[in-house]
Amino acid sequence: MRFTSLDVALEAHADLGEGPWWDEREQHLLWIDLYPGEIHAFDPASGVDTSFSVGQPIGMVAGRAGGGVIAAVRDGLGFADFDTRAFTLEVEVEPGVETNRANDGKCDAAGRLWWGTMAFDQTPGAGAVYSLDAARDLNLRIPHTTTSNGIDWSPDNRLMYHADTATGTISAYDFDLDRGTVTNGRAIFTASLDQGAPDGLTVDESGDIWVAMWDGWAILRLGPEGDLKQVIDVPVARPTSVAFGGEALDELFITTAKYGRTPLQLKDEPHAGSIFRYRAGVAGRAPHPFAG
Repeated sequence: MRFTSLDVALEAHADLGEGPWWDEREQHLLWIDLYPGEIHAFDPASGVDTSFSVGQPIGMVAGRAGGGVIAAVRDGLGFADFDTRAFTLEVEVEPGVETNRANDGKCDAAGRLWWGTMAFDQTPGAGAVYSLDAARDLNLRIPHTTTSNGIDWSPDNRLMYHADTATGTISAYDFDLDRGTVTNGRAIFTASLDQGAPDGLTVDESGDIWVAMWDGWAILRLGPEGDLKQVIDVPVARPTSVAFGGEALDELFITTAKYGRTPLQLKDEPHAGSIFRYRAGVAGRAPHPFAG
């Protein structure tokens, strides 16, 4: 089934809007504009969006259990604070690899941060997926990824899903929450050429996977085994990621990009770079904060 009813929540004009993360405590949406290095906080109730820059490209952001946010940036991981608008790099990642940057990620139910790196020019196999726990132990989890993107877990925490945009695939891994390990990776979805490529994703309370399709003009809803259940058309070519929010966690927020689109193409995409809201009719799950 195809559903097209959605609205513009924020006319953001982002270059590469990404990484939506719903803050239940504040009832606002954290999101980023990747290349300008901006962290944003959007309040859907008032329509107010505030932001500050961390001074380098940023791949993802998540709340911290003790307050503030953690961000994966070009040089590694750091802590940011909206009150002081300060950012402090805490953990260097891939030091000396100036060709790589951070990309998408999320925290598991134990409060570990999982995120990926990738080459600026998307060199095949140049990236990897890492995890960081509260004790700041850094672990390489999945080597040789290309455009590491959406990460999330099944409701029972037995599976981890990961998208590699360059290969057009979403893979499932057996996941051990206690040890924070992934094994037995296998592709469960490979996009056709007319579907675009899988970017950011989230898993709802029933276990369905909602994924933004870069260059696909759509959000796909997949079953836990990768079967296509729903297509949500969006009026821009490059949706980038999705997150459930709102008081009942039944509003799907969609970040988008105008990055790489020509002026002629953007004439047909006046809302490129906006944040859209889709009333999904199902509930998502509150994201886990970083434990450290």
